[in-house]
Parts: sequence; C-alpha cells; structure tokens
Amino acid sequence: MVRFDAPTQVHALRICLVSKELSPFFGGGIGTYVTLMSRAFADAGHEVHVLTAALPGIERAPELLPGVHVHSVAELEPGYAGAFPFPPLRHAMAAYTLLQTLHARHPFDLIEFPEYEGEGYFALRARRTLGQFSTAVLAVRLHTPTHEVQHFNRVTTLDMDAAQQEFMEDCSIRDADLLLSPTQSLLDLVRARLGLGDKGVVVPHPFSTSSFARSVPRPRAEPPRVLYFGRLEYRKGVQHLIEAMQTLFARGLDADVQLVGGDTRTGPFGRSMREWLERRIAPEWKHRFHFEAPRPRAELASAIAEATVCCFPSLWENFPNVCLEAMSAGCLVVGSDAGGMAEVIEDGRSGLLFRSGDSTHLAEVLERALTTPSLQQAVRETAPARIADTCQPARIVQQVEAAVAAHPPVLPTLRSTPTHKEAAPRVSFLVPYFNMGQYLPETLRSIRAQTFTDYEIILVDDGSTDPHSRALLETLDAPDLRIISKRNGGLSSARNAGLREARGHYVLPLDPDDLIHPTFLEKAVAVLDGSRDFAFVTSLVSYFIDDPARIVGGWVPWGVERDALWVFNVASTCTALMERRHVEEVGGYDEWLTAYEDWDVFCALAERGLSGTVIPEPLFQYRLRPDSMTRTTLVHDRYAVMAYLYQKHPSLALHPERSLRILQGEAHKQQQLAALAPTPARPLLHQVADRMNEALKQQLEPIHPALRRTAKWLLQSAPEDSRPLRYQLMEWVKRLKPPRR
Repeated sequence: MVRFDAPTQVHALRICLVSKELSPFFGGGIGTYVTLMSRAFADAGHEVHVLTAALPGIERAPELLPGVHVHSVAELEPGYAGAFPFPPLRHAMAAYTLLQTLHARHPFDLIEFPEYEGEGYFALRARRTLGQFSTAVLAVRLHTPTHEVQHFNRVTTLDMDAAQQEFMEDCSIRDADLLLSPTQSLLDLVRARLGLGDKGVVVPHPFSTSSFARSVPRPRAEPPRVLYFGRLEYRKGVQHLIEAMQTLFARGLDADVQLVGGDTRTGPFGRSMREWLERRIAPEWKHRFHFEAPRPRAELASAIAEATVCCFPSLWENFPNVCLEAMSAGCLVVGSDAGGMAEVIEDGRSGLLFRSGDSTHLAEVLERALTTPSLQQAVRETAPARIADTCQPARIVQQVEAAVAAHPPVLPTLRSTPTHKEAAPRVSFLVPYFNMGQYLPETLRSIRAQTFTDYEIILVDDGSTDPHSRALLETLDAPDLRIISKRNGGLSSARNAGLREARGHYVLPLDPDDLIHPTFLEKAVAVLDGSRDFAFVTSLVSYFIDDPARIVGGWVPWGVERDALWVFNVASTCTALMERRHVEEVGGYDEWLTAYEDWDVFCALAERGLSGTVIPEPLFQYRLRPDSMTRTTLVHDRYAVMAYLYQKHPSLALHPERSLRILQGEAHKQQQLAALAPTPARPLLHQVADRMNEALKQQLEPIHPALRRTAKWLLQSAPEDSRPLRYQLMEWVKRLKPPRR
C-alpha cells in the first residue's frame, strides 16, 4: 500500500514496469516510454524494476539504465509451454510467474503493465480470483489497444489469435486498479467502447528533449522539404499527405517530400502500403517524393533539422513520439486534429492542426506552413518549450504518485472455508461413468485430496458393459459417494441424472479419467462465494498421458467472450464450478448433443448475461487418450454439432459481424494450410514426413522413436477444439512409421 507523510510528500515506492519492449534494445513507442519512465522514477528516488523479454544486448542494461533493476523473463517449462501456443499469451504467463517471485521477496507498491498484447492479463486475473499482489496498485497504461489499431487501419480480418489478443487487452483494462492514459482522447475512446464510465486518469508520457534540441541553427534544404517519419501505415494518414502535396504541386508550389519509415501490410486487404502509396502519385510528380528506409534515432535529428515542415497526417493518433521529437527540435509540425496531437499542439502557436482525413484542408495548412517564414521561426522557440512543459519527467512522476494515492488496491472478497458443514453439501461432483474402471480410482483420489471438504460425489453409471468397470462399482461404498445406475443414454444424459440428484449449492462436472489439484475447490468456491459477477469459475488446464506430473501441454480458457464463444468453446472445459440453479435454469445438458454439451451450457449462460472467470493456475489435469470422444467422434461430427449450436444460440454474439469475421479468419488459415500442398493427392506435409522416414531408415534410425514422440507431443499440445493444423499433425504422426527391419 502506498504510504504518505503529507499530501505533497510520498515515501519512496517500490515500482515494477512490465514490458517486453525496452529501448534501445527493442521496441518503438512502448519501449521508449518504459526507458524514460523508469529513469524518471529512479531520479525521483523510487526503487524501480523492469520486467522485459530476453532481448539481445540486455546485459548492457545496468550501464544504460543506472539505478534500474532489469529482469529478463524466462521461457516456460517445455511441457507447460504447450498450453500457450500464442506468443503474447505465453509471455504474459512467463511475466506473471517471474512477478510472483519478485513480489514474494519484497512486495511492490505499484506494478504497471502496457495494455498492448495483454502483458498483465494473468497477473490481473490472479488479483481478481486469488487476491494476489495485495499490497500493490495494479496499473495499466494505454498506448493504443489492438482493437483501435485494427479499426483505424481498416483491417477486417480476425482469427482466434487476434480475437484472444483483443480479449486479453480489454480484460486487463477492465481489471486494473488504476488506468493511465497519456491523452484524454484515447481515454474517451476506450471508455466509450468498454463502458468504463469515468475510470482512468490522464498522465502524459515523459519525454527527453535533449537529443532533438537545436543548439546551432542548420541550413534548411532547398527547395523547401516536408518530412514525414514513422511507419508507412494506413492509420498514419500518409495517403492524405501525398494527395495534398500533389494539389500544391499543381498550383506551382516548389517543394520536396521525404518519407522515412518502414513498409507495412496495411494497404488494401493486407497489401504493401508503400506500393499502394506509390501508385497514387502521378507520373509528373514522382520525382518530388523520396521514400527512405527507417533511420536510427540519432540520424533523425539531422533530417528534422533540414526539414521546413514535419507533417503527421494521422487519421487518429494517441501520443506519438514522432510529433514530440519534431517539436522538441523546433520544427514546424502540421498534425491531425484527431487524437492526442490536438492536445499537444497549440494551433497557430506551437504548430498547426488540420481536419483529420481532409486532404483539401491539409493542402491549405501545408501551404501556409511552407510559405510563412515568420511562423517557422516563432515555432523554433514555442514548440520545444511546449514539449518540455507537457512532458517534464519530474512533474509526470508527481502525477503518477498522486494517482496511485487516489486508487488503492481493489481486492476481491474471498471468503474463507466455513468451519462447520451445513445439512446439504456445498458442492456436488457430477461424475459420468462408462467403462472407465481403469481410471476412476485415481479420479476419486484427486477429489478426496481436496482441501475443501464440504462436497458429495454423485457417480452416474451410464450402463457400463466392461466387466472390470462394473465390478469396480461394487467396491466403492463410501459415505461421500452416491452411485446412480441407468441405461446408457450418453454423456449429457448421465450429467443430467447426476444434476437431478445433486444437493449442493454448486456443481462441478468431472470426467472419470481426469484429475483436479487439491486446492481447486478451495479457490473456486472462494471466488464464487465472494463475487456476484460470475456464474462459473474454472482454471487453466494441463495435459498429461499417464503421469500427471509429466505435463505435455495444456489449454487456457477465456471465461466468457460472447463473440468468440459463438465460434469456439473458449469458455472452459466441462470442469467448471457452477451455481446449480443456473445450470438447472438453462435446462441442464442437451441430450440431443453427442458432444460439446458443456459448450452449449456456457452459451446458454452467456445468453442470459452470465459470465465466468478463470483462475490462472493449472488446477485441472486433462488426460489425453487416443480413444477419447474428442479424438474420435468430434473429428467427424464437429461441423454438424457446431451448426446445431449456431442455430440454438442465435442471439449469443453481441457483435455477430465480429463472430463471422473470426469464422472467416479461421477459414483463411485453413486455406493457407491447404495451399502448402502441391497436389491434392500428396500434401507437402506428407511429402516431408515420407522423406524424413526414408532418411531415418538409411542414416538416423536410432532417433526415429524420439522424433515420433515429438510429433505426438505436438499433436497432444494442440487445443482440443482446435484448428486444421491438428489434422495435418495427425496425418504426419501416421506417416512417421518406424522403419522396417
């Protein structure tokens, strides 16, 4: 908790900035911000730590960031890493793991994450579900969320990875104790989209003006030069600069345009932006436009010094470093009035503004800028002073200190386990059973190892035919167990039979070959008892084959994201703790379904406006079996079952067009994989496997079993509901046959 001696005096804080980007080792605006902010905190007397990726050259951090403790995030254990196939997800978990260790040694007072790529997703989930980092204010700083970046870039493609990144970012923003934004415009944009009310505080980024200050005037280029530097990206509005300057050239204005920056795939439908821009230049003006590759920061200062005007015609912008750099150097900046530049540039005094997206108005403003030497000269003094005042590091540190003091940690209400039992058990386990005698004893042991003991076990024998499995039932007499026998009706029928007999306030479905960690119930019950926000709670999933201690992969449920849930079961496995009345109100499990009955329940809950959350620990252990339902019937029935669910839950998606975009994005992935095959008869993956087999037969026979195991591990690590890659891997495993002897 932050401590104060007086309203204007704050004790030294222990601060951690989490960012995979860190300048000068890697990154653009976020990396630059973290470097400058960490220095500002350290200069103010705070203890500063930075958690970043294992970046090349990071060993030089003590020299470049004196007084700042820099920690590199380590990779996850190989088996467990399979649960996080999406790189941002994997990094967020690795950062959370390291953060737990550092916080346990000496608790932080402030932990700040960027919203971009959801780096704080797991840490913030841990606060909300487990009460972790209780002494720290967990802050999220807005840079520009992926949703806004894609919107302004007119990117409509969306697959599950991109949807998950947006979900992680939005959850982080919502769950933060303190939301910081460098501009009011970005804060307003995010507030409106996410319904955040008045949440958030505007605190600009610090900026060092020294590297761009003009100590000696340099001669300007002749003819006059308009400089744009930054990525060639649609949302940066470079197309309007090109159109406006051609208008001026046609009027007889003599000038050149210099565009310094890397290309992006934000042209029409993912094409090269630079090629699209070049095609928009009339042949008679092509010699006036000069495209250059990105320059190192040190070389940009000379380009700015030689420019008459710097133009940043963004369709929308947050708090761009390029604008700060040009103004710090005393250059006349022409910027868009959409977004943060309008909060930095005082129109007509420290720069000029034009109406965003209006090429005609931009041409008028550029003509004024290029033909008014007095304005150019006046800005040489006013613009650097404006940046020095707005972005003064010491003042920004004080603003953050005040914001931290005004936003103490928000901790969940986690109720402790009652010391006495009620007449009815708190939790009812629903265990469907069909010919699973080989695995059931281990599953029952995992239930009875729970630290939370107020439960009953309802075992529903769904007409087992295996003699061993039937005989086992005769040996299971125990006070915590009730066995119900019925004719075979399928998984949904068995779960419904258990639901009808359940007495618990909560129910927890658990298949008879899976396991749960001893603290699953204790932690899940505490979350549901202490919150009215959630209808169910689940956990991360770890995969195993025979030995639960040997993790071979896993899965990360999301909870509820209604648009994505309409496309894939992102909510949970069947093993989620749910309030019994909610499951009963949606009609239990649909007995027409041969699979995905749990997905159906989560869809029904979501349609009623009920949500769920995920404890960021692998408390559920899923056994991978080659004969499981998800590896047999679902391969053939998947699309028919999904069509049924779409029809049954037509109002599930809050934004149906977004769900359709995800479907199209996943279809595009499948198309790309199919394109790898030179001929329909012999896909490329098959050819590779066959050639590898031939080589193994001749030279590498001793390692062939290990390679086959690796291929199997890749298959097992793929998510259960997964993508076309799973089926390609299945074929690969088949073709990696041991060599004949």
